[in-house]
Amino acid sequence: MFYKDVKKWLIKHQPQPPQGNSLRRLNVLALMISALIRSGRASLQSIGTEMETDTDLESRIKQAKRWLTNKWTDTTVHFIPYLIPIIRSLSKSGELLLAIDGSGVGSNCSSLMISIIWRGRAIPVGWVVRQAPKGHFSEQMHVDLINQVGQLFKNTIDQKEKKCQIILLGDGEFDGLQVQKTCLELGWDYVLKTAKDTLIADNRQMENHSKFGDVIAPEGSNHLIFNNMYITTKGYGTVNLVYWHDKKYQNPLYLLTNLEYAPLVESFYRRRYRIETFFGDIKSRGFNIHRTKINDPETLFNLLLVACLAFFIAILFEFDARRSPHISKFCRKQRVDDLSVFQLGYRGLIFYIKKRLRFSFQFSKNFP
Repeated sequence: MFYKDVKKWLIKHQPQPPQGNSLRRLNVLALMISALIRSGRASLQSIGTEMETDTDLESRIKQAKRWLTNKWTDTTVHFIPYLIPIIRSLSKSGELLLAIDGSGVGSNCSSLMISIIWRGRAIPVGWVVRQAPKGHFSEQMHVDLINQVGQLFKNTIDQKEKKCQIILLGDGEFDGLQVQKTCLELGWDYVLKTAKDTLIADNRQMENHSKFGDVIAPEGSNHLIFNNMYITTKGYGTVNLVYWHDKKYQNPLYLLTNLEYAPLVESFYRRRYRIETFFGDIKSRGFNIHRTKINDPETLFNLLLVACLAFFIAILFEFDARRSPHISKFCRKQRVDDLSVFQLGYRGLIFYIKKRLRFSFQFSKNFP
């Protein structure tokens, strides 16, 4: 049974061997992760149908629902232990690139998420869910989530070995002054898109200010950087401003940053869009979490936890799938490099499950 392999993986990464109710909750979590991977559907009906137990369907659905609504379901116990090895491994490179963005999940709900950019994908590290299908999250929610992830990194990354640069990337929703202040307080760098109407000046009093959109680059140049500037009517600063008009974009991009080298800022921001790949992986390309009819934010928060762990297993299995002697049976060899790390791992998982092949779960130690 595939869920038993998942259960072993879950127990292995717990700080202490789980017993009693803790062990039973991990068992249900393993059943749900396995069912989600097998079915590719995040509805309670689909998860219950694929759970590998001998009880009747209604009992399995109720079991899954109880886990998702249980007050003991907690990221500290059921998510962070599996995220920590990934963070520690990736931080050894000396750089963690984070993206913050929101997307619709479930029925009339949306999630705000921070993810680590890695190999063309985004690895989720923290999120919140609210009952609203569209629209921006409040700046306070941005700040609270950033602080939550900042505390996680503080407790996880060993700064004694090597300084790890952390860079936050965000679109125009996240250019608030409190977001920038919070990044600096945490010791993070940031690259945030802003509006062309943003007021800019070279003095705190904002005398002779202008709009960022009034900037025109010299002919033959696609970017400009203005160091030590002030923004908005509050005269917040100092901030570095980057005007960037790449040929791929119809309109210029206006970026706020504390970094001082424009090409590096542009290189980082290009990778912001990778967070959209994760939303695609847990939606149409993977688990269809956007189609579940669940509309309770707390229940959806816990369902995202299950989906994120299923995503971890898929990307971790990619190392084994790429080297599998059966790879030609679930992937055209000449197309291997065209598949994302998630798609290759996920296809390998599905094939191994259907053929009842043994899972080694001996994931690569060289995760980055």
